[in-house]
Amino acid sequence: MAAKVESWWWNKRMRWVWALLATLALTGCLLPRDNSPPPQTYLLEVGAFTPPIRRPSGKTLLVTAPKAAPGFDSNRIAYIKEPLKLDYYNSSVWSDTPQKMLLPILVSAFEKTGAFKAVMSPPASALADLRVDVDVIRLQHEFMTQPSQVRVTARIKVMGMKSGHVLGTQVFEAVEPAPSEDAYGAARAANAAIQKLLADMLPFALRYVR
Repeated sequence: MAAKVESWWWNKRMRWVWALLATLALTGCLLPRDNSPPPQTYLLEVGAFTPPIRRPSGKTLLVTAPKAAPGFDSNRIAYIKEPLKLDYYNSSVWSDTPQKMLLPILVSAFEKTGAFKAVMSPPASALADLRVDVDVIRLQHEFMTQPSQVRVTARIKVMGMKSGHVLGTQVFEAVEPAPSEDAYGAARAANAAIQKLLADMLPFALRYVR
């Protein structure tokens, strides 16, 4: 008798388990699937940019990792359609945060000037004579004009490593019309604006090379 009762409970338990598994499988089939394509990614690069050429100074330069203001410190592509309201493209992003992509651009640009014996980036810093800090204040696609435009604003600071003194600091801004009213147009205009920005920032920094 006990064996029959145990068998009955076992069969009932197994039927419950199979019913539960079937329910879970059916629920899984009915759940909506996200078939949306991955976001399109864009790069920051300045292409065949020709920086100002200077005589070798024998000095070494440290370019620190740029920082970005709140709202611009992620890989989201920002745009603005009305003052004080910042939005972001849903299906398009930068391949990395703009400040991270800007570091190799700055290092390469300063190297091409020929003014320095070496141009370094963190963590190498012990032997540097000068240091350059760059802060990205704004990088946004603006739709308040026609055609739309991209505005890039950045602050550069030059410091003497031995003295610890700030030798010079200045804010630069570049505005470039977008070739199309979308994220691709924003990326193309941003690259052109950064090239303009470098054309102003590099001569400023090179003033302090003795």
